[in-house]
Amino acid sequence: MAVRDAQTIDSIARASDGLLTLLLTEDRPYTPDSTTALAEELRSKLNAYIYALKTRQIAEREGDEPAVVLLYTVAEPPKSILDVLTAAGHVLAPDGVTVAWQVADSVPARDQTTVVREIAGGLVDAAPEEWTHLRYAATLIGDRRRDLFTATTPDGSVDLQGAPEDVRAAVEELKQLMWTPERGTWLELEFTADRAAGQLLPGFNYNLEPAGEPIAAEDYVEELRRFPRASAPLPEWLAQRAADAG
Repeated sequence: MAVRDAQTIDSIARASDGLLTLLLTEDRPYTPDSTTALAEELRSKLNAYIYALKTRQIAEREGDEPAVVLLYTVAEPPKSILDVLTAAGHVLAPDGVTVAWQVADSVPARDQTTVVREIAGGLVDAAPEEWTHLRYAATLIGDRRRDLFTATTPDGSVDLQGAPEDVRAAVEELKQLMWTPERGTWLELEFTADRAAGQLLPGFNYNLEPAGEPIAAEDYVEELRRFPRASAPLPEWLAQRAADAG
């Protein structure tokens, strides 16, 4: 269980000093694309904790004994996350409960399969009820991003105007997870789904120059800074684009 499971309390324990601790875990990285969505999920999660504490549903708590709600994260939270924690702390302070966070080395790493499933689920949830085929394509290069999400229905094709925030965040996470020092990571991905066949097929472009509107050389430089790859498999066109930035 984690922050994304909004109606659950992840675990309850007592610290070595006896302090009752209500834990919640965020195992996803905070990125520019994900932070807004993660802050909203955290707010929903904390509301469940607040309700349980205010209505005295925590059987482990003895009377009004002090307690702490502790968020475990994989990295230091950005300001928007800290603001959510602070707001929850103000609500719970009269009840003798503090709210805090801690970077936890033991937070389990998420794997590619889990993230791919989240992307697939998010796309299906955002699609029209009568969809027959889905196509989602994303280009992520440096600071440049393009998203295209379309659905086919019995009435024709529907442009879904990009992807939901949770999908966008998961796509960025997947790009990070798939990076290797030798190969780098993908520049474009595409998900296609066939409802009748029950198939969802992901595809990744590591080495071909993206079609469409040209991408600035500076974005390719930034891409290689964030996700370096060995020079031997570096495509000639990519090396040239980076060189064009001077």
